Amino acid sequence: MKIILSFISLGLLVACTPSPYLSLKSNKQKQIIAIQPFNNYDESMLNSLVIDIRDFYNKETILLKSIEIPAHFYDTTMKQYSADSLIMFLSKLRNDIITAIVGLTHEPIFIIKKSNLMSYYDEHLFGYAHQPGNACLVSDFKFNSDYQTLYFKRLRKVIIHEMGHNLGLAHCQNEKCLMSEKNGNTINLDNGGNDYCQKCKKILYH
Repeated sequence: MKIILSFISLGLLVACTPSPYLSLKSNKQKQIIAIQPFNNYDESMLNSLVIDIRDFYNKETILLKSIEIPAHFYDTTMKQYSADSLIMFLSKLRNDIITAIVGLTHEPIFIIKKSNLMSYYDEHLFGYAHQPGNACLVSDFKFNSDYQTLYFKRLRKVIIHEMGHNLGLAHCQNEKCLMSEKNGNTINLDNGGNDYCQKCKKILYH
């Protein structure tokens, strides 16, 4: 009897262990998305963003207090911040309550890409995320706008694109899907869709 009870206890322990990644396939487990701004953002805009992300994913979403970007993440050669370093930093801000975290910055960001022949800097980034992952980063440096409605629309789209990668989605061939790789420029971002396509939704929800 003791052995059986031990297995049952172990099973309960495993079942109660929170998932390391956000999932949309089940609402049984409480999962929270956190928005982490770096430096100054309009508070009312951030509050609207929290509501939008909450409603889009049907997950509790919270706003964290703004913090400074660690200075040592700045690359003096590129004169930009390392997206990889910031992703690792954001991941460490997670806890037993926060499942996924979205970092927001006005600063330019870059990553180092590697191919079979060489490594090179990619500095044309709206955002960055691991696939899958528990943290993503969005920089509005290249898509900021004086028109607040347009700016909010772009910011929302880039966040949902990067969170899609965290959820396990790759780039999509459907140009109207938010996961389209062509959303890496403002013209396509503005003209593209506002949601994942049905193919991507099927991956996320079924």
